Amino acid sequence: MERRTSRGRQKIEMKLVESKDARYVTFSKRKLSLFRKANELSTFTGADVGILLISPSGNPYSYSSTSVEQITDKFLEWKLKNPQVVDQAGRGKANVFQAFDDLREELQIMNEKEKSRKIRYKILHPDSEIPVDKHRLDQLIELKLKLDAIKAAKNKIFPEQFKLDLNVVPNLDEGECSGNH
Repeated sequence: MERRTSRGRQKIEMKLVESKDARYVTFSKRKLSLFRKANELSTFTGADVGILLISPSGNPYSYSSTSVEQITDKFLEWKLKNPQVVDQAGRGKANVFQAFDDLREELQIMNEKEKSRKIRYKILHPDSEIPVDKHRLDQLIELKLKLDAIKAAKNKIFPEQFKLDLNVVPNLDEGECSGNH
């Protein structure tokens, strides 16, 4: 008997599955995996976990560690008590983490622009000292104010139960993955 050689686990491109039948099979398999992971999260951490899905054919599915109604009620109650989360730091972000990621990206763009400004200045004025960019200083002060607003919102949402150091900006090298393992 001849052995089949497989290509092993490979990264799947994130796009809509074209075939309707294949899409249903994929939904079914991934739904089960998602529910299994949600169960593990609830078991290991004691967290209340709830997932609501609508299949491509329109059928509703749900998983919850307690009851979907209980989890939705808790979530809605929390959302009513924390309206500032909806409009995070005036940017329309739904959570502190997204606002922080946006701020980090903005800072990275500013740093890239500053690097190219310095390189251009060295090329045009090789013997001169590079002057301070006053506009950049204003932008950094604005970013600091946004960071303070995010910290304040974080402290309202996660008082003492969750420590998040927003002073650290991770430096992701190109090609490095940040999650989705």
